[in-house]
Amino acid sequence: MKVKVAEKVGFCYGVNRAYNKTNEMLKKDNKKTYLFGELVHNKIVVQNLKNSGINIFKDINKLPTDSKTSKVIIRAHGITLEERRILEDNFDEVIDLTCPIVSNMTSFVIKKQKEGYFIVVYGSKQHPEMRALKGSVDQSKIKITKDIHKENYKKVCIVSQTTVDIKSFKNFYTEYLKTNDFSDIIIKNTICIETSKREIEAKKIANWADKVIVLGGKNSSNTKKLVNISKTINEKTLHIEEIEELKNKDLSCEKLGILTGTSTAIWTLKELTEYLKNKYSAEILD
Repeated sequence: MKVKVAEKVGFCYGVNRAYNKTNEMLKKDNKKTYLFGELVHNKIVVQNLKNSGINIFKDINKLPTDSKTSKVIIRAHGITLEERRILEDNFDEVIDLTCPIVSNMTSFVIKKQKEGYFIVVYGSKQHPEMRALKGSVDQSKIKITKDIHKENYKKVCIVSQTTVDIKSFKNFYTEYLKTNDFSDIIIKNTICIETSKREIEAKKIANWADKVIVLGGKNSSNTKKLVNISKTINEKTLHIEEIEELKNKDLSCEKLGILTGTSTAIWTLKELTEYLKNKYSAEILD
């Protein structure tokens, strides 16, 4: 078995920044540290942080009893303005580890709203990033959707969730333009460049391999995107989050490809390649 691992693997910049800074704080400060929600969408990474001493709470209405003497971390996906206000009012210290790409997208939306644009966002309403965006801007002047709508507004700006795939976004705004007659339209690609590069690699590897493994969180938007792209080309694509999921799987083939989501830790990728070496005498290609 020959194994080809994508060049773009492991944490992206935003996740790497959030993970490393969280670990640094846990090591140098004895002050109790909380995380509001999951730092990233990967249960192995979250569990690793728990093992290092992080405390997690998910309900903004049920704050820790010792919040006044503790610090809290804002996750990579960001939070709403109201959630931020509550944290700042109730914790001794608030550390914002929102991904800079997400923050830049939010700032762009705020700017365009001030310029009089109605914002249409191609994304999933329930995704944490989209909830944070909507809760940080003028909610009367934004729509988050994956469906095509007839708008009453003539001055519109279309942007995207940072983790969607570029092809779907292009199809979305193309259909939106066909359905509506805007007098002033701005289309801004706010997709993370890192995830776009992984899309390209996913297509190449899916075409090369007999089978493909996508390693990443089951609730990770960008990982599921890679799974869908790969499956479109190669139906023998398998999405796993933990190596244990492979124990009853037969991966025998000549060429196996590996992709990872942006919140997948390098150590889990190493576990996977070692597993393949030991069980299938796999050769990991450069």
